[in-house]
Amino acid sequence: MARRFFVEKTNIKDDKINITGNEHLHLTKVLRAKPNDEVLISSNEFNFVCEIESIDKAKTVCKILSKEKICDTAPNITLFQASMKGEHMEYAIQKATELNVKTFVPFLSQFVVAKIDSKKTERFQKISQEACKQSGRKAPMKICDVVSFSEMLKILKDYDKIIFAYENSKVPAKDAICDLKETDKIALVVGSEGGFSEDEAKKLLESGAKEISLGENILRGETAGLVIASIVMFKLDQFKKI
Repeated sequence: MARRFFVEKTNIKDDKINITGNEHLHLTKVLRAKPNDEVLISSNEFNFVCEIESIDKAKTVCKILSKEKICDTAPNITLFQASMKGEHMEYAIQKATELNVKTFVPFLSQFVVAKIDSKKTERFQKISQEACKQSGRKAPMKICDVVSFSEMLKILKDYDKIIFAYENSKVPAKDAICDLKETDKIALVVGSEGGFSEDEAKKLLESGAKEISLGENILRGETAGLVIASIVMFKLDQFKKI
């Protein structure tokens, strides 16, 4: 089976694709690819079956043999995850990718301890790409730059349904997700290790969000994101073979 690599749209010209950066290094230094080897390349809307034409220090040049439009059947779900310490954030991104979450937005809130910045976006995107390769997902999850809590509230206005995990909630999960539909644009909001302040919870409710309880135990941020995404995917009947 051909190995899969991700490139930007700008790396494609006519019937040629240039693999550069870390993908090029992985292809040449780790996999020791050679001319005439076949590779699968993904970029935005298309998957390409390619043959390696040439390799130099900076890039691998591939010839396109065929292309197929990516049919993304995943529901339009965005996970808004409060910033956490490095390895916890990376775990959340990896698992959200495996669960077919479409977009991941880190945000800062009152009780956040580890404050990431937008310089981490490129690394987070790479983690999502690696999770795609492992899981067989066709396109990586979109990773957005970190936003403030107030900026997140503005973004949430564009969503049909908003659900946030709140440790003080008594609303059972089955009640909070009962009216979700596959056609909805859905936002899932998860706090950091410190959770949400009362003021933040109030503002989320005022924005139209539904609170949800994830049980009696207090879950870590990355666990809560995994649980709430799984619950919603189950409700939308995503755990099935096509």
